[in-house]
Amino acid sequence: MTEWNANAAAPRLHVHATIESAAVIYSAGATLVGLRELETCRFAVLDVARVHVFVDDVKIEPGMDGYYEWKPGFYAGRVAIAVAYAPDAEAVFYAHVGTALSKLGDEEFKAMVEEIRVFRASLLLDDSSASMAFGSDTGASKVDAQVRLARLSLHAPTFLREVRTITRAPHRSLLQTNRLVSLVRVKRLHPTALREPRIAAVASGRGTQSVPLDLLHVATPMPVPTFDTPSNRALKALLTRLIAQASALLILVQQERLGGSSIEQQQRRPRRERLLQSIVRDAKTLLTREPFTEVSRLETSATSLTQIAMQPAYASAYRRGTRALWLGVEGASKQDHLHVSPTWGVYESWCFVHLLAKLSVTFGASRWKPIRSDIVSAVESYAIDWQNGDRIEVHFQATFESGQHPSSTSRGWSLSRQRIPDIVVAVRSGDRCEFVVLDAKYRRKRPNVLEAMESAHIYHDSLRVHGKPPAFSVLLLPAESDVPFLDSDDFLAEHGVGTICQFSLGSSGIERCISAVNEWALSAKRLDAKQIS
Repeated sequence: MTEWNANAAAPRLHVHATIESAAVIYSAGATLVGLRELETCRFAVLDVARVHVFVDDVKIEPGMDGYYEWKPGFYAGRVAIAVAYAPDAEAVFYAHVGTALSKLGDEEFKAMVEEIRVFRASLLLDDSSASMAFGSDTGASKVDAQVRLARLSLHAPTFLREVRTITRAPHRSLLQTNRLVSLVRVKRLHPTALREPRIAAVASGRGTQSVPLDLLHVATPMPVPTFDTPSNRALKALLTRLIAQASALLILVQQERLGGSSIEQQQRRPRRERLLQSIVRDAKTLLTREPFTEVSRLETSATSLTQIAMQPAYASAYRRGTRALWLGVEGASKQDHLHVSPTWGVYESWCFVHLLAKLSVTFGASRWKPIRSDIVSAVESYAIDWQNGDRIEVHFQATFESGQHPSSTSRGWSLSRQRIPDIVVAVRSGDRCEFVVLDAKYRRKRPNVLEAMESAHIYHDSLRVHGKPPAFSVLLLPAESDVPFLDSDDFLAEHGVGTICQFSLGSSGIERCISAVNEWALSAKRLDAKQIS
């Protein structure tokens, strides 16, 4: 068990961005710069002797020399480094990880990210260690649980601290209620009190001898202070939603169903469990205090929001609690940092988005329309109407189920196990369909390219639509590869497989890819015309 030093100063980091770089000292909240994918970062913790260090919730241990070593994987963005130095205190640093220069330049990668963000920001989300800034507008996401966890981690602790402050001096109002008061203490009678015969008799001068005044009671309106106000009802409703959110996430974390690899979930589980358990425990404790014990019901209304807006402490807490429960990721305002895809995942999404933009120009279409295709199911599917009633479809991460027969609902299937290529482009003409497969690969070294070519061969040999294989299956690479013979048009024409290198912003690979797809589409259309004639 760690023996914390209660009087320790906030720690600093003594960092070598890479093994070869000079050392720099960073204070809490600072951003470490100079890091890149697959380059080792070395750092030591200064000013504090006993600490726990976490990189994106994964605990790391120091070496014999006291330095911590961490190597970013294939991801780019902001990574959190937390140094816990007391039971309830930690210093958070951030590391900016750049792309490997052999793949993409930082500006080029940033431009790719922005192009995806404009198309749909949720395509950037995933479970790598890196994070980027996102807005809060409504937007569907395949990793909603990751978004919930990120926003709870960032905003819930501050929200709970602000609510704790409110409980020390909560808002109250005066509630008008009727109380029975002895007649001798009443200075003025309300007209309704005269409905009581004995009170009316006394008021008219009759029966005063037989009925002592101190034994007669009359109902009179009196103001009573209460915490059951609209603002407290709304704040209690928000606390209750926070508990439900954190409890549901805690189950996902404990069952390792949050997303990502099982090993990474196991590594992150202890810290995430402690965070969520702390949120649930603290929120439930707050509900046992005033003003929430006197709140009669959970309610968020226009009146409650107006009351909250008029009280700075309530307004700040409510704003923070609302942000903790946000799910949206779209929009221009970049409020929060959320986990994103690894760089190869960002590259896959960009290839799809950029291909849509280029093909719309090539085929003379004003815009793509989202569809639900009867060929395959996919994460994203779009179509444009082409010539003479024909249609071009583009599918992102299309699923070809194993062993499907062409007469089944899905007309695309795999001869072997389930396959999910990155991009499928199809030409539809009546009941006829031709298609090609484009698979994005981030690495370009010879062993990596030759290994990746296995997927191109598998897709070419196993995928079927209407009983036919793809016309060709190619790998899209962001830079020049170390296997040039795979990159020739002759090789692709002869074997139906190959690579298209330099498929990146402003590079020649984009035009070469568009030209190949266009020539194939025109060829497929001419073939169809011959069959019709």
